[in-house]
Amino acid sequence: MILIVNLNPSLDVIFYTEKFLKNKVNRSKREYIMPGGKGINVAKTLKIFNEKLKVLGFCGGSTGIILKQELKKRDIDFDFVEVQNNTRFAIGIKDLSKKELTVLNGVGSEISKSKIEEFFKIYRNNIKYADTLIVSGSIPPNMPYDIYFKILKEADKLNIIKVLDAKGKEFIEALKSNPHVIKPNKEEMEDVLNKTIRSKKDLINAFRFIEKFQIRYPIISLGKKGAVISIDGKIYHSFLPPIDGIHWGAGDAFLAGFIYGLRKTNDPLYSLKIACATGYVKVKKEELSLDDKNEILKYAERVSIKEIK
Repeated sequence: MILIVNLNPSLDVIFYTEKFLKNKVNRSKREYIMPGGKGINVAKTLKIFNEKLKVLGFCGGSTGIILKQELKKRDIDFDFVEVQNNTRFAIGIKDLSKKELTVLNGVGSEISKSKIEEFFKIYRNNIKYADTLIVSGSIPPNMPYDIYFKILKEADKLNIIKVLDAKGKEFIEALKSNPHVIKPNKEEMEDVLNKTIRSKKDLINAFRFIEKFQIRYPIISLGKKGAVISIDGKIYHSFLPPIDGIHWGAGDAFLAGFIYGLRKTNDPLYSLKIACATGYVKVKKEELSLDDKNEILKYAERVSIKEIK
């Protein structure tokens, strides 16, 4: 089983407009509602690969009720700690005239100490059945920044794959738990380094920084420019030509594709191809479905991978 920790899930809504105007009343052509948060996005994608999984986190209020209903529609198993405050919203506005998507992420609600303790009880009850642990996304505003470190560290005694996708102080602290896979994007890695990544040399230096944490497969996603992975000291760049669409959640689909490939083949370069193809197909729509698996495998064969020297 894949256990996915998404401490700060969201209810995502995309509004499609012919033209988005600032400081004006805008009307949408249509809306699309879906369960969200980085971990849940990973779960939705892994589901199309028929992986057995469960999502843990916090959920509450009227938005939380809808979130759980939407997860049940997608046959995604979850075990949430119930809280009083509403699960946050995330809003996407797709301007069809400019082919632009603007996203506004809610911050989420504070979580009490007793609820955090309740989460760890649920976590410990579930982690013993997992072979892969994915910790992904933002944390609620008052959550201790070392929460991800503690979650990942508790899995040390178990023979499982540990995956981290986060940002900020919680990401830097969690690196000390030596996860097997990480996937910061370029901007998140720049925040860690406090330096802009502009060149091949900058990328190489970024991986040199990561090396000290003994991470087996560190990946830096570059958005429309593909992704870069370090394997046994060698750095590889993967790429598919970019397309217009819904890029919201594409990085999470990418990570899900990589984990699926790794679990099935234990080949990181082929897994990188699957990852790129999964992110690519996700951009075409709001959410992936079971019917997309064959298309993903087809596009995986088109992904170019070159070693960076």
